[in-house]
Amino acid sequence: MDAYRAYPEMISVDATYKLLEIRMPVYLVLNEDAMGQSEIVAVCFLAEEDAPSLKFFFDSFKKRNPESRRVRVVMADKDIQERDVMKRSFSGAHILICLFHTMRSFKREVSCEKLGISPGQRLFCLELLQKIAYSKNRNEYAALHAQLEADAALSVVDYFNANWHAIRDEWVMGMNFQTGNFLNTTNNRLESLNAKLKSVISRYSSLEEFLDKFYVILTALRTERDHTAAVAIQKRRAAPFPPGSAEIEFCTFLTTYAADYVCKQLTASRKAVEFSNENGDYILKSSEGSIVVAVDTCSCSFRSSMRLPCRHIFSLRKMLDMPLFDKNLCDARWSVQHYKANSRLFSRTNQGPNGTVTCVAMESTARRKPFSQHQKFRKAMSVATKLATLTSEVARIHFERRVEMLEHLVKCWEEGREVGLMEITSTPHEWTEPATLRHVSTVGEHDIEAHQQPATPRHVSTVVEHHIEAHQQPGTLRHVSRLRDMCQL
Repeated sequence: MDAYRAYPEMISVDATYKLLEIRMPVYLVLNEDAMGQSEIVAVCFLAEEDAPSLKFFFDSFKKRNPESRRVRVVMADKDIQERDVMKRSFSGAHILICLFHTMRSFKREVSCEKLGISPGQRLFCLELLQKIAYSKNRNEYAALHAQLEADAALSVVDYFNANWHAIRDEWVMGMNFQTGNFLNTTNNRLESLNAKLKSVISRYSSLEEFLDKFYVILTALRTERDHTAAVAIQKRRAAPFPPGSAEIEFCTFLTTYAADYVCKQLTASRKAVEFSNENGDYILKSSEGSIVVAVDTCSCSFRSSMRLPCRHIFSLRKMLDMPLFDKNLCDARWSVQHYKANSRLFSRTNQGPNGTVTCVAMESTARRKPFSQHQKFRKAMSVATKLATLTSEVARIHFERRVEMLEHLVKCWEEGREVGLMEITSTPHEWTEPATLRHVSTVGEHDIEAHQQPATPRHVSTVVEHHIEAHQQPGTLRHVSRLRDMCQL
């Protein structure tokens, strides 16, 4: 699949439950493109969440997607069983734990009942565990871990060391960024998708119903992604930067999503910093600790995570009087050229014989804002005033007939029935006051009773009541119309 082949560096894996009546979990795999959008690249139903089943799933995914060898990061939930299977299937990739699920596990497991601690101790330990989870580097983690062992209850320390300390590279935020996770610390992308699935697909649906609605959601998501691609490629937004500046060059070379990050780093690089030269390496002291900076790389979390130039690289290049723009500073996945070449909307199937992209211009109608009740009342009052004027300006015989027609209209609306108007012909000298039913029309039979006397055509409006009855077959309506002639011929 093109979406995964172009962006295989990071995938997110998670399962959602209670969607199928056969009680099978639905596993989803997502990736992230150059515009920061998610794409579903795999779906799997597992009868058992054991090691053989998960191994079959991951092996099948890799077999059908040779680009899986380029996977650097797999974001998953610690609750997923047999995480060792995932590590073996994606050897060489970093298996990260969603930070949200990490904090949820802490709150669930560090409880007064399970660990025998007081509410005050529990609150202290949870606050300290949160600080540990957000550690920016290994030194900060080591200091907080030492504080936990010194101040926390022994049961909490034992639980932490047994379950979390050995895998700290998988869930501590500062260490996660070093893996190239594109600043993703949670599985919120998948959680958002799961919420959309559950808002459309009913609980415990049949497999057929699930697939029907799933493909509806999938089509909608892909349409939205294609629209984003069209806007990103065909529109050029106004950039508030001087012509020829590094910001303009990066905005031209990168997608808008990546360019926004780089422009922020350029702005941050204006702040004066001081480098120290140690054995030919430029060292910078920052909140992350000591950072090794070069003209084309940096050990900071942003550079390691996004594969984009950071403010430290820009600061060093300024100090060395080097040009700030260099396309080699950016990973190829973020370029507009790569995004366009791998976008479904601009794929070869949409290209003409000479390789040019065929674009279709579509005129979109502006969405009308729905009227409020006050606005609808004012509109209806305007029309009703015109009706009152036209009714009062005619002779008595016409006045009474029009009033009767309006009263009949009001009665129908009060009863929840819809009415319409029909034009009939009559001669002026044959009008009399009593209004009798002369025309009867039934849809399908079209039986019409008409007066046989010759008459000069003249149009008179009469109310048509449309009674709509549902047919026995779903989706079919049988319309029955009764015509009430307001004129006696």
